[in-house]
Amino acid sequence: MVHAVTFQYGPHNTITIETLQKEIDFKLLVPTKIPKDWILEIKEGPRTDGKQDYCNLNFLDKNDQYLMMSLNQKKAIFKELDSYQNRRDNTEIVQINNFEGHFEAWVGGRNGANDTPGGYLRWIQKGTYVEMESSRLSKEEMIKIAKSLK
Repeated sequence: MVHAVTFQYGPHNTITIETLQKEIDFKLLVPTKIPKDWILEIKEGPRTDGKQDYCNLNFLDKNDQYLMMSLNQKKAIFKELDSYQNRRDNTEIVQINNFEGHFEAWVGGRNGANDTPGGYLRWIQKGTYVEMESSRLSKEEMIKIAKSLK
């Protein structure tokens, strides 16, 4: 595991974490513990009044080939997740530090079997709505990384 300041940026990046924080009007949360060989690709969102509405931090494997995890972030409009997000049948309430998160496992899969790890993990932290998505990490691995966001 490695601290966030040592991210390896992908070849298509046009912006850094430090610059991105200046171009958004919410607190950008970055993981402090991820595998050191992951590559970060930042995808900028549309702009309103000169500020980005949202952003995606995509973490790829060491070969810059497979998406390991995506962190989508935007300014939280409400203090809690809305009822649509927390009322699905396959949603599980999980704790991410002192915040309530909602984990939604992937549904279906090949031949009706749920053989894809991960899913969606959503929560609000310090005024930022965060949605983590992965089909390569387990629920436990996703929660561990979510707990490291600062």
